[in-house]
Amino acid sequence: MKRTVKLIVLVAALTTTGLGVAKAEAALITWHWAGPVTGYSGDPLGGPSLATVVPLGATVDVFVSLDPTAPYLNPATCLQGTATASFQVVGQTYTNAGFVWVDAMGFGPGICNPGSNLAEIVVPSWGSGGPALPDGWLPFTPFFIPGLWWAGDLTTTQPTFISSQFPTFRIPGQSTLQGFTANLQAVQQDLHPVPEPSTLILLSTGLAAAAWRRRRQ
Repeated sequence: MKRTVKLIVLVAALTTTGLGVAKAEAALITWHWAGPVTGYSGDPLGGPSLATVVPLGATVDVFVSLDPTAPYLNPATCLQGTATASFQVVGQTYTNAGFVWVDAMGFGPGICNPGSNLAEIVVPSWGSGGPALPDGWLPFTPFFIPGLWWAGDLTTTQPTFISSQFPTFRIPGQSTLQGFTANLQAVQQDLHPVPEPSTLILLSTGLAAAAWRRRRQ
């Protein structure tokens, strides 16, 4: 009987702790967009073509974790904060920390432009290193900074669709620099929903009952 009581107390403690952690991390939001590859940039010039490994219609998934309510790191340059951004395509994932700019000019070079009405996430390291795509295509972006952007303010509401600029890829010594474009639409806002209190109560009751039956046996 004592063991059963201890188990009930432990489950109750874990339940309370879990709720507390969920509330503490409620400001961090994970957004997910997905869509098909719609086109390409760069010319193969008779060499290998990126389209052979990233075909039209291939799914691109983009995930972003950020705190839209965080205080500005530097209001003078419209730097709101940081985010973790990743994209997945043909079985490979590219992830890095990015900077979040609101109403800045051209992927946040430190110049505020209130009339732009844009929120941007700059992820320069998307184009530096990372896994190779099939046939040895490596990410390489010397001429522009990859990232994401959408019209409107930075709020807790996930944008319905976003614009994107992915890194270019090349096969060293064999191909020209080539990239792809994608049409990205919102999938869901929170990938880790917190269980309802009633669900947690049912879980704790079920565990306690199972322990009581085991004790009786």
